[in-house]
Amino acid sequence: CPGLGPTSLLNRVARRLSTTRSRVIRDAVRSYQQHLDREALRQRIRTASLKTRKQALDASADFDAANADGL
Repeated sequence: CPGLGPTSLLNRVARRLSTTRSRVIRDAVRSYQQHLDREALRQRIRTASLKTRKQALDASADFDAANADGL
């Protein structure tokens, strides 16, 4: 909402949700923490995927080398 200060915005959201400003803040912080946790998990999965992909490529290269030897 352009032109609204943080307090006005907080009051507006609290009224819209029929709750307290404290509740809005608690829920927002909890939501942001969940977002950070999901992003951290996404990064761990990405890192593991890249590592696994490299291991698979290395294994494939080893098999290709063995096949080239006539085994």
